[in-house]
Amino acid sequence: MNTSMKRFVVAGMLGGIVWGWVAMALNSATGAFEFEGSFVHDLITFAVGGAVFGTIVAGFLCLVGDIIPFRNRLLRAVLVSTSLWLLLKTGGTLLSHMDHERYHLVTSQTIQGLFLAVILGCIIWLFWKKEAKLRIEA
Repeated sequence: MNTSMKRFVVAGMLGGIVWGWVAMALNSATGAFEFEGSFVHDLITFAVGGAVFGTIVAGFLCLVGDIIPFRNRLLRAVLVSTSLWLLLKTGGTLLSHMDHERYHLVTSQTIQGLFLAVILGCIIWLFWKKEAKLRIEA
């Protein structure tokens, strides 16, 4: 992995942490799903989950970013994060067909998840832009 790719993946991880906290705040406002732990536990859980998802999105952006037909990096980031979310949502839909009792689709959660996937793309783009600016100044 080259240095610029490592920096971008780290930017994705940091952006994902911020996104996890944004997701937690947005869910507190909308109440789309119930929190399962204490505030501190959820804060850590959402940060770790966001870091993982942000790292994966950034990794995919590094791998397929040049193939995507958009020249705008913001659109690329949003497309990749939304596409990965749709892939995960498709897996969840398949699980709901296998076990209706355990896995069930909730429209408010689906809408919130799609909105959050777009937000993740925007946040990763901001961190990517900031990292590139810092690299140029250094």
